[in-house]
Amino acid sequence: MATNQTSRSLEKLRLLAAEILAEVHHTEHTLEESMTRVLTRTSSKTFEAFDRSWLFEVCSGVLRYRGRLDYMIDTYALKKKPAGELRRLLQIAVFQLLAQDVEAALVVSETVHVIRTAESQAPSQFANAILRKIAGARQEWRDWKVTESSPFLEQLAWSSLPEWLFKKLRKERGSPWVFAFAEAILKRPQIWYRTRKETLLLEKGFRGDEPEGFVQDISNQKLVEEVVHFLKDRFQSKPKILDLCSAPGGKALALAYAGFSVIATDHNQERMQRVIENRSRLKLENEIEIRDYDKVIDGEERYDVIWIDAPCSSTGIVRRHPEIKWNRTFSDVERVALAQQVLQEWASRHLTPNGVVIYSTCSLLSLENQACLRLNVMKTLEWNPAREPFGDGIFAMYLVAKNAL
Repeated sequence: MATNQTSRSLEKLRLLAAEILAEVHHTEHTLEESMTRVLTRTSSKTFEAFDRSWLFEVCSGVLRYRGRLDYMIDTYALKKKPAGELRRLLQIAVFQLLAQDVEAALVVSETVHVIRTAESQAPSQFANAILRKIAGARQEWRDWKVTESSPFLEQLAWSSLPEWLFKKLRKERGSPWVFAFAEAILKRPQIWYRTRKETLLLEKGFRGDEPEGFVQDISNQKLVEEVVHFLKDRFQSKPKILDLCSAPGGKALALAYAGFSVIATDHNQERMQRVIENRSRLKLENEIEIRDYDKVIDGEERYDVIWIDAPCSSTGIVRRHPEIKWNRTFSDVERVALAQQVLQEWASRHLTPNGVVIYSTCSLLSLENQACLRLNVMKTLEWNPAREPFGDGIFAMYLVAKNAL
């Protein structure tokens, strides 16, 4: 009886998962936002922790693997390609068959039953035929690899990247790099935690009983460590630091832990509340000063260090936020690149004579990682998910005014 109840519960969750995926697709909200919206309007009751965990795992998995999943579905759907809710229900099932250690027969039967109830007999028979074929070739699909000589559409599908991003990265970095990156971002990211004294890997996830500190991706922690060493070598006394795009505050908090004083601001006042809350929780009010963004931008004050953690396309964090792969376009990249140049230009006019700009993004695209004409590059840094320490994709530059070199 318990097994039947569990199966019926998962059938309901499959429909919710399909609705969440539709919300992501049609609204371009984040996965977390889409889950909240769907669960809020679906029921006023509190969903069990298992339900939320299952929904997030499956939906994020579908978004990570979507290119492969669609290719597998369309390989067997020769005459008519499924669309809408039917395709989303198939994507969920195929993700489980491809990437989870679940019983194939149970996945197939649950999905077919859901489709029969939600659609009709014919679509359920169509789904049954496709899923049985995929289940029968389950290991072959798990072992699937591509090379530079594989047909383009196979490379694209295997990589599970939108075509514009696949082509752009391949042109800039080459196929081997793209293949390594594409495979790395299919895996769930690890959760890293920073305390005053050490960096911790939270193998069981964030539990709430950790020592005082905050969650921060390992690549960002490595970047802060590099910046701290650089600043200590460059400045004899404590520099005047402006964290211009501070929210949600990880870099300002880490600099404060390292003994620096920081002025923090951000154009997004809602997100700045997280900086304020974390500053208070970690008792760093003396180290981090919060200022109004418009007053900073309109002011004439100069700084020894201006850290621009620039708004960007976020192509380096698609493992943590896989929906980014599918709701960004190259037009978005061009738009944010212009905004990034404006920020660099502003910073170049607000540096002290020996000042330095730390410019960083979580983008892996060259258009977003260029220096403006007023600034010279001293050094570049980069991390990506396919290389140790296997964190987010982060790019950074140390920049100085032209006449400072």
